[in-house]
Amino acid sequence: MKIYIDEKKCTGCGKCKAACPKGPRVYSIEEKHGRKVCVLKDPSYCLGCRMCVTVCMEDAITLEN
Repeated sequence: MKIYIDEKKCTGCGKCKAACPKGPRVYSIEEKHGRKVCVLKDPSYCLGCRMCVTVCMEDAITLEN
């Protein structure tokens, strides 16, 4: 599973990290260019459940096989 995060859309709210069963292993909220964004830590832990996509109100996350 490949995870893509559009940093222009991401607000760094952390909902994806909270909703993901492996959240802290997959996602990290960091500051980039003066604003918070979600970044991938280790996508190999992704279960493909798409919970992150479901809770992202900004449509900033895309998962592909």
